Amino acid sequence: MCTFPTHIFNPSFNIIYRTLKNDNSSRFGKFIKISFNTESGSIVGASISNYLLEKTRITAQIEGERNYHIFYQIFSGADDATTSKLKLEKGMEAFRYLGNRTALRSRRDATSFEETMTCLSQIGLTEDEKSDVLGIVAAVLHIGNIEFEVVKNEDKAQMTESSAESLKIACSLLGLDETKVSEAMLTKLLSVGGKTIHKPQDVGQASDKRDAFAKLVYSSLFVWLVNRINATLASEDALPAAKSSEDAMFSPKQSPYKPPIPTGFIGVLDIYGFENFDNNGFEQLLINYANEKLQRHFNRHLFEVEQSLYSSEGVDWTYITFNDNRPCLELIEGGGGNVGILSTLDDCGGMGTSAERDVNFLAQINQKFGGGNKGAMKSTSSSNGKKKKKKNKSPVKESVRHGNFISPKFGNDRDFIIVHYAGEVRYTATGFVEKNVETLSNELKDLGSTSSNPLAHGIFGAATTSSPAADPATTPARRSTIRGVSVASQFRTSLQMLVMDLECTQPHYVRCIKPNTQKAYSIFDSGEVLRQLRYSGMMETIRIRREGYSLREEHEAFHRKFHLLLSTDEQKKGEGISHLVKVLSKRLKLTDAEWQIGHTKIFLKRDLSSKLERLSSLRVRAAARVVGKFCRNVAHQRAGRLLTAWARLRLVLIRKHREIAASNKISSTYRMYKSRKSYTTTLQSAIRLQCLCRRAVARERVRILRDPYFDMSFKELDILHNQEVIRMETAVNDKDFKTAAEIELSL
Repeated sequence: MCTFPTHIFNPSFNIIYRTLKNDNSSRFGKFIKISFNTESGSIVGASISNYLLEKTRITAQIEGERNYHIFYQIFSGADDATTSKLKLEKGMEAFRYLGNRTALRSRRDATSFEETMTCLSQIGLTEDEKSDVLGIVAAVLHIGNIEFEVVKNEDKAQMTESSAESLKIACSLLGLDETKVSEAMLTKLLSVGGKTIHKPQDVGQASDKRDAFAKLVYSSLFVWLVNRINATLASEDALPAAKSSEDAMFSPKQSPYKPPIPTGFIGVLDIYGFENFDNNGFEQLLINYANEKLQRHFNRHLFEVEQSLYSSEGVDWTYITFNDNRPCLELIEGGGGNVGILSTLDDCGGMGTSAERDVNFLAQINQKFGGGNKGAMKSTSSSNGKKKKKKNKSPVKESVRHGNFISPKFGNDRDFIIVHYAGEVRYTATGFVEKNVETLSNELKDLGSTSSNPLAHGIFGAATTSSPAADPATTPARRSTIRGVSVASQFRTSLQMLVMDLECTQPHYVRCIKPNTQKAYSIFDSGEVLRQLRYSGMMETIRIRREGYSLREEHEAFHRKFHLLLSTDEQKKGEGISHLVKVLSKRLKLTDAEWQIGHTKIFLKRDLSSKLERLSSLRVRAAARVVGKFCRNVAHQRAGRLLTAWARLRLVLIRKHREIAASNKISSTYRMYKSRKSYTTTLQSAIRLQCLCRRAVARERVRILRDPYFDMSFKELDILHNQEVIRMETAVNDKDFKTAAEIELSL
């Protein structure tokens, strides 16, 4: 059994970064297939498919947002030896792709770096491989520090002297030749008449190639990690035999033959939501295109579920419709014999500067979908001359505006508006054509095959083999032979494959709603929540449920809940759900459109359900009042009888209490008399004794006063007399005549 380690996924990828609305925003879509044994129910493996990695975030971020977390984690969590090896000692403020600032450092980066390293170990990477992975990440930062300048008196670019060190470090980490990388960025190979011409690039073109190469390196590493995790999670039956050393890198050791296990899968789709910013670009168009595609699948699934339920219950559903967003999808991807915006975008990847190609693209879509607006009159490339000639033959068709396309009154030279299911979105066409073709030359793509680093060589190889091919049914063959498969074509093909997988499943939807944009708790922003509900398509769900019968209950449950609305006579005339509905329909003057009886359920609208609930509540309250009145009468009678019995008992208790009190009074009086008599006798005896004792003491005191020497013998008196005589003589000798006089008086 293989348990699905969800904790490995995000830490290993680290394709998440901080935005203004989310601290951990995964900037790519993923579809996870969790395979399980249909006999035992145990998980046997899993696989991951990814969609539209936002590579533009690597090279530029808006104020307040971070790049992908892994860049900051290396600076916070790696030891000094690692940062020295990767040449990152100067800190993140030294790198242009990180905004040359350190203010966006997080306190959790160091801990997250350890988690990332642990997860890389869990997917089977050795210490050397982990070191190489970090080196490739660091190489992206060093590539971003490569700068160009104009050669004097020539219209071409060259690398600045300060960029030589960054180029050297990046090439060393990637195992590439500096000269070849520099030549690929500064020149473009053109094949004319069988000859190869090196065309110099200006500063802008060289900078675009540098950024495209950095995106290629990072996205290649991302794809390689996806493959590595898939190899870790996949069951043995799902893995094909390795045909080469590169395939063996992602394949476990083959075991002896085992019979195939009957499996099914549960798919978990985690994809970006609908986006509508102040400035929407190429990425937002693809993201919203994916949401349109998934919304159509959601609407069809919801409508088909409702339709199948009504059909199985024998309920009329013909009047229920759902808003089909097919016109918006045909506007974007084409269909019904018409080209779409994405196909038009592919056709605009010809000669000219980036700005000229964007103007050409905007002019063409305004001409095709904007109803012949002024934007359509702008100049187009010479490659579209035949198309213009052909369109002039049918001016009526050219003047018809697409219902989901709007040319804005202001800014129509660079903006266009698409009406999506969630509302209008204004897109800025700047950079559309460039991002669609990625300005990645073949010489830059082929550099990976020359890498001397085995891991880097495998990573570049994995990226080239995993890119989806264009759909031949929707993309002209010349597009792949002349310019290669565009980003939009790749995305459209992968999205179609995703929808095909979804069509084979029974979907269940989880809508994640953020209560506020401040990333704070205990704050509920109703406007923000309503916007998210609209973007997630919940309004259409609510509309479909409201148009149909939003409440449905089993016959038995409905009859048990509402049969009390019938009177006794009405209950005697019939029984069952049909009789109940017939009586209530006649009483409330209802039509069949308000509710319908199915084979096992009854379907009714929300308003009718609320009315029945209120009537049922009123009926229960009326019955409760009658029962309460009867219970109060019974309680009053019981209380009267209880009070009478209690009064009688009380009288008996009072009489008994009085008898006991009287006997106690007599007994206490007699005891008091006996005690008082005894006390009086004792008191008189004590007084008599005290008198006799006081008389004896007084006599003794009088005797002592009369003769203090009464109890002394003659000998004792003689000794006392001699002592006093001696004291008197001593006092005379001391001339203390006063004391001598006192002693003489005593003698």
